[in-house]
Amino acid sequence: MTSKWRTTAAVVLAFVFLFSCPVMGGEGGGGGSAEDGDSNAMTYITVGLIVVLGCLFLLDVLASSDEEAVIADTVSNQIIETGVNWNEVFPDSKLITIAVSVFPRENGSETAMHFINVLDDLAGDNISVYDDPLDLGTDSAVNRAIMAHEFFDVDYLVFQVEDSETLQYGIASPDSILWTSTNQSDNSILLVAEELLQSGVF
Repeated sequence: MTSKWRTTAAVVLAFVFLFSCPVMGGEGGGGGSAEDGDSNAMTYITVGLIVVLGCLFLLDVLASSDEEAVIADTVSNQIIETGVNWNEVFPDSKLITIAVSVFPRENGSETAMHFINVLDDLAGDNISVYDDPLDLGTDSAVNRAIMAHEFFDVDYLVFQVEDSETLQYGIASPDSILWTSTNQSDNSILLVAEELLQSGVF
């Protein structure tokens, strides 16, 4: 039984009770025992009607609560299509920042700048290359990577290996040296940058 029918039934019973009161009150014009019996019967009928009406109203309230809960569950389970590609708005991949240390050999600053330009052209969307070469002194590659991270918020530092008879490049993080190239003496900056990006570090 829906809440609508329960409410209608309760109203009908209420009207029946109201109209029956004068009729029952006017019956039994005899002696005192008959009047007492009518009074007792009227009391039982009144109590019964009150109990029935109370139960109907209670069922109506409970049914209304259940219907509201079902509607709330239905609304909460609906998937709202916004048309926004959240993977593009908040990509899973973190933007990686790379800086290039000033190279120690002749024309090291100019060579490092050229290396930055080539690296920036080849890097993917998830890699950002710092615009200028960083002059971080002659400390170890790891210590220079620590300074680059602290002062320029750089994840990785590309450096040229010093004190080597061959021309080698490396990648350092604030924790360790992650990669060192083979001899690049006969390779162009373009080939060096390609090998660096394919090293698997990024």
